[in-house]
Formats: sequence, structure tokens, C-alpha cells
Amino acid sequence: MSRFSQMLDAELKRRGRSEREVAREYGWSQQAFNTWLKGGVPRQQFHLRLGDFLNISQEDLIDLLDEARESDGSTKLPAMDPIYGKVTDRKEGRYHFPLIGGMRFPAARYCIRIDTKVMEPALVVGARAWIDPLIWPKPGNEVIVHAKGGSAWIGALRSMDGKTATLHRYALAKDFTVTDVESIHSIVLSERLPASTT
Repeated sequence: MSRFSQMLDAELKRRGRSEREVAREYGWSQQAFNTWLKGGVPRQQFHLRLGDFLNISQEDLIDLLDEARESDGSTKLPAMDPIYGKVTDRKEGRYHFPLIGGMRFPAARYCIRIDTKVMEPALVVGARAWIDPLIWPKPGNEVIVHAKGGSAWIGALRSMDGKTATLHRYALAKDFTVTDVESIHSIVLSERLPASTT
């Protein structure tokens, strides 16, 4: 099962809907959806609706589908990237990134574990989020902001100006300003986990 298939399955469970209901709503057949859940790759005519269903961009969907085409049929989630950083303040959504090879944060796509509730319901505790430092962040994007000294904060970007960035955290319903900003990286993809029953 590819990562694409796993994301379809997780989203279906998160919504608590049947394959038939989702197929009817999005305009594909239940048989096609079942094929995609088992590792099949959809035709281009379904890409826009699948992106809407998964709540991801078309670029991210294309990446997932390319990865699925190259998949060896493994049922494991591919090891995309090592997990970097560690939460040091769950209440504020602060991470610490130690120096690795002389660098404070990776220059290529990397992964973090969401170990804070500040971005719920969009980014839930226990999920992984993939960050791409090569994608220029825009207001409204979910990001991680790296500041001098190795600290970084996650949030939805409100604004950026020189060496400051203002973030909004959904669960806290308030804004937070980071100073001495070194870099702002866009979160391009995150796992969807079923809602907790506790």
C-alpha cells in the first residue's frame, strides 16, 4: 500500500463515511476508489477532486502519485525523511533544532513530529509533518519559523517583516510574534490521524 493509499484510508476513517458516500460526493465510482485504496493510481481526470478530498495541493498530490507509481508494493509508509527537532515547550509549540553538520536546520525537505496541541485540529499530536524550505511561505500557510539559537515555532503565518514573523495558533486562538528569525519553512504535507475517542 502506497502512502497515497494510506492517506485515502486515513481520510475516509477521519470523516467516518463509507466508500460509497465519498464516491457519490466526489464523482468517482466506488470501485475506482476501492482500487486506489488497494494501491491503484487514479487517472488525471480525478486529480482535482482527490486533492480536495485529501485537502492537499495538486503539486503534493502529483508527488504522492509519482511515489505510488514507483512503489514496490510495500505496505509500510516510506521513510521519507528523518525526523528533526524536538519539542521543548508543548504549551507554546516551541521546538529545538541542535546543530547537525554545522547547520541548525536542514536545507532540503525534512520531517517533524507534532508533539504539541497548538495547531489542532489541523496538525494533531502524534502526526508527522513534512517541511520544504525551498517553498516560499505566504500568509495563511502553516509553517515552522526558525530563530537564532536553534528555537523554532509552528503556526499559521500571519505576516513576516525582516527579522520578525507573526504566527497564529488555532488551538490557542491567539497570535505570537517570533523575533530574530533566521528562516521560515512551509509545511507541505502532514499525516491525518483519526480523532481520539477519549
